[in-house]
Amino acid sequence: MTYLVGTDIGTLGTKTVITDTQGNIKASTYREYGVLNPQQGWAEQWPDVWAEATYATIKEAVKRSKVDPADIAGASISALYGGSGIPLDTSMKPLRPCIIWADRRATKQCQRLRDNVGVDHLYAITGNVIDPYYGYTKMLWIKENEPDNWAKLHRFETPNAYVIRTITGMESVDYSSAGNYGGIFDIHRRDWSPELMEQLGIPRTLFPERIHSSEEIVGEVTQEGSKLTGLRKGTPICAGGIDAPVSALAGGAIQDGDLASMLGTSMCNGVISHTPRLSPRMINYPYVVNGRHYTYSFTGIATAGYGVRWFRDQLGAQEVVKSQETGVDAYKLLDESADSIPPGSDGLLFLPHLMIGERAPYWDEHLRGGLLGLGVTHTRAHIFRAILEGVAYAMRYSLEAAWEAGVTINRATLVDGGARSPLWRQIIADVTGVAMSYIPDAQGAPLGDAILAGLGTGTIKDHTVIDQWIKQKIPTQPNSHNSKKYEKMYTIYKKSLEANEPVFRAMSES
Repeated sequence: MTYLVGTDIGTLGTKTVITDTQGNIKASTYREYGVLNPQQGWAEQWPDVWAEATYATIKEAVKRSKVDPADIAGASISALYGGSGIPLDTSMKPLRPCIIWADRRATKQCQRLRDNVGVDHLYAITGNVIDPYYGYTKMLWIKENEPDNWAKLHRFETPNAYVIRTITGMESVDYSSAGNYGGIFDIHRRDWSPELMEQLGIPRTLFPERIHSSEEIVGEVTQEGSKLTGLRKGTPICAGGIDAPVSALAGGAIQDGDLASMLGTSMCNGVISHTPRLSPRMINYPYVVNGRHYTYSFTGIATAGYGVRWFRDQLGAQEVVKSQETGVDAYKLLDESADSIPPGSDGLLFLPHLMIGERAPYWDEHLRGGLLGLGVTHTRAHIFRAILEGVAYAMRYSLEAAWEAGVTINRATLVDGGARSPLWRQIIADVTGVAMSYIPDAQGAPLGDAILAGLGTGTIKDHTVIDQWIKQKIPTQPNSHNSKKYEKMYTIYKKSLEANEPVFRAMSES
């Protein structure tokens, strides 16, 4: 029997799965960790945390599966979007923590870029705009604020490439990670942009020469890597990619127009285009399948499932206690109470933007959360349902960016923790008007990594095998009666974004 290893380094934890070539899970392991937040709007992580979690989860998965390491054909490692990338010195040691995707500190750098380089010029080459989300803006923040570190800088390395190098000794970068840096990658040529690198003052020498396809083998496990992971020396390791598109692959997104929506702590709505359909309202970079041609374009919000968790922790004490007494999940209890509230939550609107600033499609550095229309007749159940609906409004706002770019949604799939809620799935289908499928036992990005490892090693011949690997999809059709009710509230949601823009800006400046 032949086996494959898939590992995803997430923002809050790392997960590894071992599968056979039919997609059956033989073992799954997970290790949690945290994020450093030195200031409001800052988010950093030391890469050794990622590396140690990767070693531990792979080693534990091999042990639990009772698989002979000699029967493991290969592995692939994906990771969170590492923002700036890990700044390394000439000995390939980290100079500082990695400034990750959620960090919003590079606002001044963005304004100077708008004034001196121009959004239109940068978008024409990269298919992306100017925002603190992008890694190149975070690189410039380091250059301007930490000159001593910049003087010692030898490489910027992505999280998955960093860990891959520690177990193979080989440097790498994949197409999705290179493209997600933003302003230094030419999305049309699928290569670095020397022109923009020169204009931005980010040397070409800070990045590997070659960019790899996600399924491409970039190295083999060394003797030291074998000790760290439990994998056999010589086991091939594939390049992997950004976790969102790898998770989309695990959800079956392979056809033109396929949509995969990750409804986790944050929400990421990614659509696949075989022929690029770019929009400045979307983040655009190469897909993890056929990355030289296919494009992954996504939008979303930073606090989707996080808003639900916030409610549970701050306002859901009753459900938490009852859950401990009955064994019924607190979120299920909250869903049951919200299900008794009519669509539209009796005029209560929740803005699900609980961190300052949002990426695509909003591109608003000052956007915040809010609860509008609150009255004495509203209950906790109203507020909880309004949170679910607010995320659905944000998802529709995101999908409209894709529709405006000429994308026709082919198949839509919901994955990750929030998608377990039948009520939330129905609300999303009703608000967007799009039929949604749910994969009950979705393994997320690690399963996509296992497919990439299979493709890279030749043990899997075609990426469409994912359709056989997915055991079950539960469909949710829009309810036309509810959809009509949601139209009014969605219009109010859009108006509230415009009306509150100066208010939120003033809050940021106060």
